[in-house]
Amino acid sequence: MRTNKLTNLIVVLFTGIALTICTADSVPAQKKETKSTEATAKETKTTRKKSKVRVPPHYGKLNLSKEQRDKIYKIQANYKSQMDSLRKQLAELNSKRKAECETVLTASQKSILDKILSDIASKKETSKKTVKK
Repeated sequence: MRTNKLTNLIVVLFTGIALTICTADSVPAQKKETKSTEATAKETKTTRKKSKVRVPPHYGKLNLSKEQRDKIYKIQANYKSQMDSLRKQLAELNSKRKAECETVLTASQKSILDKILSDIASKKETSKKTVKK
């Protein structure tokens, strides 16, 4: 029974994170029709860069009015705190799970795991430095 509750909680958390990722990764695409449209598009792009708020995937293709965009931004803001809370809960659950799993390991297994994890971390750092160059 307890595992079912935990599983349900994890499913809800992952769903929330997946929804957040899906809405955060979209890039609004606007069809340029005239020079005046280009000018307003440039103005809205600078506005969006300041706020760092995006509409959900593919909504940018719908020629949304400013009022529609503002309403969508407000809706997203209303859910942001709840989703942040769920992300925090998920991180805590992952930490607890990791700590609990490590209690099963022997001392030598823990040291091997530490070495594996440090190797992975150093490889990530190396790849980040390579990408930045």
